[in-house]
Amino acid sequence: MARREKVKEVPVSYIRKVRLVEKTCPVCGKKFEGVKIRKFCSRSCQNKADYGRHGEEYRQARMENYRRQKEQVSKR
Repeated sequence: MARREKVKEVPVSYIRKVRLVEKTCPVCGKKFEGVKIRKFCSRSCQNKADYGRHGEEYRQARMENYRRQKEQVSKR
């Protein structure tokens, strides 16, 4: 009976060449290199811009949750 050799499968990776463009972050003004669709230099700048656009909605939702919790505590 012949023994079968175990074949080790190696994952294949493909390298995708993407052209980087020098850009300026609209939040902090820092220069960075990124792909064409990237707008912000970091995740924190992206979060700051999002909070700037939707901050009033976030604050309102937080106040509603706070009021709901206060009502639940006072009903006990």
